[in-house]
Amino acid sequence: EFGDINVVRAPREIKEADIQKDLLYIEEQEGAINFKFGALYRKKGQSTDNEILCNNDITPSFEKFLNLIGEKVALKGFNEYRGGLDVKGDTTGTHSYCTVMEGKHIMFHVSNMLPFSKDNPQQVERKRHIGNDIVNIVFQEEDEEFDLLVSSPK
Repeated sequence: EFGDINVVRAPREIKEADIQKDLLYIEEQEGAINFKFGALYRKKGQSTDNEILCNNDITPSFEKFLNLIGEKVALKGFNEYRGGLDVKGDTTGTHSYCTVMEGKHIMFHVSNMLPFSKDNPQQVERKRHIGNDIVNIVFQEEDEEFDLLVSSPK
């Protein structure tokens, strides 16, 4: 269970130029068959991408969510769409999640499963993958407001 989900189905005009540009980019990808999506876990009180990217644990709720959107796979020897992840030497982690939906292959870059560097608070290796994904999903267990458009310190 993920609690009550309130879905607003009425179309809304997007007036922000950056969001319009991103939506156009997504629309242009319509013919593509392979996609990379980011999946991030946000703890209560975290407000920056650096804080979120430093999370390492996968809670039971986050794991349940990941199993809902994809299938956990071992990366070593994986012979389907790999989404830029290393399938030979485990340099980008040992496991990830993927799915095929309507003939489209999706590899999830799960932040908590990508290599963590205790000496790098910005988690550049994690950002390298997730920052280039066409979609990023932020999972949070707590009911807390979070402004995705202002998630990095100024």
